[in-house]
Parts: sequence; structure tokens; C-alpha cells
Amino acid sequence: MKKIISYLTFAALIGGVIFGLVGGNWVTAFEFAGSFYLSFLKYMILPVIFTSISVSIYQSRTSKTHVVVEAVILFAVMFIVSFLLSSAIILLIDPAAGFELMYQDYEASTIEIKITDFFLNLLPKDLKGLFTGKYLFFIIAVSYLWGLLAHRLKREKVMNVITRIRDFLYQILSYLMYLTPIAVFSLMGTTVQRFGLDALKAGLKYIVTAYRCGIAVLILVMLVPVMIYCKLSVRELIQKVSPIWLITLSTCSSAATLPYTVKLCKEDLGIDPQITDVVVPLGCTIHMCGGAVSFSLLGLFCARCFGLELTLGSYLYMLAIAVALNMSAPGIPGGGVVIGATYLEMMGLPLTFIGLYAGIYKILDMLYTTLNVTGDISANVILDHRLKKRNQ
Repeated sequence: MKKIISYLTFAALIGGVIFGLVGGNWVTAFEFAGSFYLSFLKYMILPVIFTSISVSIYQSRTSKTHVVVEAVILFAVMFIVSFLLSSAIILLIDPAAGFELMYQDYEASTIEIKITDFFLNLLPKDLKGLFTGKYLFFIIAVSYLWGLLAHRLKREKVMNVITRIRDFLYQILSYLMYLTPIAVFSLMGTTVQRFGLDALKAGLKYIVTAYRCGIAVLILVMLVPVMIYCKLSVRELIQKVSPIWLITLSTCSSAATLPYTVKLCKEDLGIDPQITDVVVPLGCTIHMCGGAVSFSLLGLFCARCFGLELTLGSYLYMLAIAVALNMSAPGIPGGGVVIGATYLEMMGLPLTFIGLYAGIYKILDMLYTTLNVTGDISANVILDHRLKKRNQ
């Protein structure tokens, strides 16, 4: 069924382009479908983020602490390097050149974040802002604290309830997937009516840029460090990992690939099972180098589309948001679109681009999932080599 929805979403993308060109006033009349879809996504942010983080933190505390700490540090370094590398490529290519989005309620010329404003806005001032992701850092902090305290106080029954709520929310989001083709048709039609075929060209440039960044991250962040630090042949690593890529490209799911990833690390790469059993599942949850490419491209592309200039402070804020979201929303069905909308919302950007983004996300997700899983394998190889070297 998931594949059928993906095909229907792509068909809706093409249909939305045609509808936007010839639909006339009907396009505006049908715009409500896309607006409802985006509003629903925004109001799912709070419960999904809270339950995902708190459960993940609660469960991860049962693992070997020193391995978890070293893994998290390595994950963060790989993510940040991937984000910076992708940003450099994006700024060099400038895929949004010639495609400007206009939004009647948006008049800013720069995205400027002040440190004082950041700390003042950590605490929520209104209930609506809490539910729409405006105060996401507050939600993340509370969720982490909840998970830690639940483990310390041994509140297993409470966490079992929260786990069931999380699974229920995931099920709701999986049902929302069935509405995605309708939303994409509506949003794409509206976008094309406003901007013509330039929108489709921008989408193609977006995809090409993503894959260029992905290849650079694969080589420089994953393969080269393994070759230099672990003295492992890149050719040998690719030969062993490439069968996993067939699974990631077809399923677009790190969770579905997890059993094969664990088997590969233990049997083919000879990694200590005790390390693999901690690092790989943890990486599947919070380590997403593909997410680094995704967040970097989405933020810089949309900022450019609205003609905004990024200051150093706002760029660092964008990176901080990306790190927080990367480690805070594991396992969400269609998570890229949900988290993408959250990301733009936190940056204060309109969600105008999300219609096109949802339409092409399947193609992007193939790349991002492959990078996520490969990053988990590379991190596992590096940590195993480091721990064995230290114990010699």
C-alpha cells in the first residue's frame, strides 16, 4: 500500500502541475485541501515530538552508558560536518536562483536571531505556539527530562502508556499518508498557478542538488574516515554495504533495514555484537546524516526563495534546530514532510514550498535513508575500532 501511495503522490504532483496551468479559478477553490493538510501536520508536532523523545530516552538508558555517550558524540560530529559540507555545496550551486516565492504576510528581508531573544522564547507564552512548534526547544527539553526521570524513578507503567500513545499517533500519521496525494495535488496546483513551470524546474534542481550533497557526504563523512582511521578498504566496505543500499532505496525505511544492518555489522564486518546491539538501534533512532543534507538544503533553499539573507547567528540557529529535530523525531511515517514543515515553522518561514516538497519527497527519501543507514554502519565501524584499540 505504501508503494501505491508513493505512485499516487507522484501522479498527483504531475496532475497538480497540469491543474495549476489550466485550472483557472478552480485551483484557488481547491486550495483548502492543502491548507488543511499543513495545519493538521503542524498540530501533530507537540504530541509526536514529546512521546518520541521521552520513549527513546527512557529506552536508551538501559544500554551501556559509555558506549551510548561516545556514539551520541560521534553521531553529532558526523551530522554537523554533513550539514556544513552540504551548506557549502548548496551555496555554491544556488539551486533556488531564479525561483522566488512571494507571500503576502511575509515582509522580512533577513532571518536574524538574537541570542537574548532565543533564551527569552524558550518558555512558551501562548498555548497555540506550543502546539504549532513555535516553542519546540522547550518541548524537547521537557521530553528529554521526562524520559530521564521516568527511568530514574522506574515509572515503567507511565512509560508504557506514553509508548502506546506514541504508537497511536504514528498510526494517525500513517493514515494521513493516504491524504498526501490530494494535498500534493492541491498545493502543487496552487504553486504552479502562481509561479508557472519555474516551480517544476526548481523541484528538479532541488533533487539534483540533494544527490550531489549526498554523494559528497557519503565519500567525505563516511567512507574516507573509515579508510583513514580504521585502515579499511573503501572498495571492500562498499562491496559489503551495497546490498543494504538496495533495501534502503526500495523501502525508504531505516527501521525496516535494521535487521539487515545488524546482521551485516556482526557477520560481514566482524564488529563486536555488544557494540552493534547498542550503536545501530540508537543510530536508527537519532543518527541521520541524510537529515543533515535535508535540513541544510530545505532551510537554505527556502530562505533564498523568499529573498532572505542569513546572518551567521541565524545560520547557527538553523543548525541548532536541525540537530534538535534530528535527534527528536524518530520513526515517524512520512516523517520528512512533517519535520520539514516543523523546521520551516521554527525558522519563521512560510510553508509555501511544502506542497512541492511533499511531491518530490519519495525521490529524496531514497537518498536520505541510504545516507542514514550508511552513516550508522560507518559510525559502528569507527566506534568498534576505537574501543578495541583502547582495550589492547
